[in-house]
Amino acid sequence: MPKRRSTPEETSLSEITIKDVALAAGVSVATVSKALRGADRVSGETRKRIAALAARMGFRANNAARSLVTKRSYLLGLVTASITNNFSAQVYEGADSYAAEKGYGILLCVTEDNYRKERQALERLRLEVRADGAIAVPAPAPAGKSIFYEPSVASWPYVFVTRHFPDLTSDRVLCDDLKGGMLLTRHLLDLGHRRIAFVYDSLHAGCSHVLGRRQGYQAALAEAGIKPDPELMIALDVDSPAETSHALMAQLEAKGVTAVFGHVDRTAVRVMQLAREAGIDVPGRLSIVGFGNLNISELVSPPLTTADYAPREMGRLAARILIDRLERPSTARHQIVMEPHLVDRASTAKARK
Repeated sequence: MPKRRSTPEETSLSEITIKDVALAAGVSVATVSKALRGADRVSGETRKRIAALAARMGFRANNAARSLVTKRSYLLGLVTASITNNFSAQVYEGADSYAAEKGYGILLCVTEDNYRKERQALERLRLEVRADGAIAVPAPAPAGKSIFYEPSVASWPYVFVTRHFPDLTSDRVLCDDLKGGMLLTRHLLDLGHRRIAFVYDSLHAGCSHVLGRRQGYQAALAEAGIKPDPELMIALDVDSPAETSHALMAQLEAKGVTAVFGHVDRTAVRVMQLAREAGIDVPGRLSIVGFGNLNISELVSPPLTTADYAPREMGRLAARILIDRLERPSTARHQIVMEPHLVDRASTAKARK
């Protein structure tokens, strides 16, 4: 008697192969492989049908076997400053969501914004883990000292997120920092503020996002007929002892400042904390805005006015660009710029007359 072939429902998960999926779908093994990788050469309808059938049969791609054939690991790195801030978490969620759809895994590497730790992380990803590429929020570094300037990394696929080095050719997903800087500064100007300080973390002084937001701040002031005052563009070590940082509040008071633009939410929240310790009412005497719309911006009192630029979507787009680069190395460089929007909360108010 001929041996009866098991149906998909009767076959154990360990027995399911790509050949089984191809046979059940009535297509070639190559078509199933392309469909499950999301290749453009397979129609959307066919991709969905094969993906649904593979899921129903319990098929799981064997990346180890696939790696032997393709010489790729199907692993991507996400290199970022911290896992405790909401921005990095959202970028990771977006990147991991897209990568999983395409059969890739994400490995998280934390640099603490230290370019030496970043170097170690990237070398591990490239040389030990053999990751196929990386999504990176690059750490601040002295001119030319970042590992991204080295030929070995320059030829390796990566995508910058939110920060970049303008003189490096790279794929990147950025925020329109200039527009965001103008947006927040105009908001303060519309409330009647004229003495507005731009406060930024000294660690990030030369970073592209700081430079762009400061340029937007200056442009909005100039647009309103106000000459930007260099003494109101202030570097702050947000991790410095409170007694050292208290000098900032004295400086703001002496300069007649009625509003502060913190280059990121963390900097703005630190200014808010210092104002509270100095007995300065926010927003009664000092309006404060941040940038990023992180979780902390809603939790502080008063809730922080800020700008949102969709970090989860940035992560998803970065993964899409990176995987596209891996699948089609010859494609042109991508630059996607996210447009920020104002999130108006209670940390800003009309300037006192």
